[in-house]
Amino acid sequence: TITGQAAFKAVVGDIELCTTRIQRKVEPSKKADKKKADKPKAEKKAAPKKKEEDEDEEDMPAPAPKPKSKLDLLPKPSMDLNEWKRVYSNEETREVAMPWLWKNFDAEGYSFWKVEYNYNDELTKLFMTNNLIGGFFSRMEAARKYAFGSLLTLGVENDNMIWGYFMVRGKEIPEEISDTPDFGSYTWTAADISDEKVRAEIEDALAWEGSSLPRECYDGKVYK
Repeated sequence: TITGQAAFKAVVGDIELCTTRIQRKVEPSKKADKKKADKPKAEKKAAPKKKEEDEDEEDMPAPAPKPKSKLDLLPKPSMDLNEWKRVYSNEETREVAMPWLWKNFDAEGYSFWKVEYNYNDELTKLFMTNNLIGGFFSRMEAARKYAFGSLLTLGVENDNMIWGYFMVRGKEIPEEISDTPDFGSYTWTAADISDEKVRAEIEDALAWEGSSLPRECYDGKVYK
């Protein structure tokens, strides 16, 4: 090379060649710097004040207990309503169920009511009348723990009626029944079960047949 020639050395002298590779300085990207500058700093989350929160929870009043039905405050009856429902559902009505009922009925804890529809003159198709009973029962769901009943569709097409009996907890019609939207469409009359005629009507209403029914029975619904 030219650096090795005598004439070049006489003028310039010995030249020491580079032994270390030059490192290129990389300038940071302006775009990256902009993104970094634009990105807000994450706020440091405050440590939860667990002790204070626990103290606040302790200071909070306990939730109010679920209100009981007035019927739950009555003295415990001697007759088990659920047991009666099982007997009625699984045994012959006249031969087994009704004798069981009259033997175990608690006149202090329960009462019977005759139920009659107020607008029989508006009833037409028998199946529609029976569906009306079903709708009434479905909207009376809150009373299942406290009541049992049998409502019948009596008569013929375009000339029929709704009639039957209910047994309820207590001596009055409970709010679980009286608050039902359809309640006002029926007349509820307290029944005296010491009257043999009334007992016969109750038995026929629960058996869906008998001489005491006002009309021939087409169908019915049992509330249990």
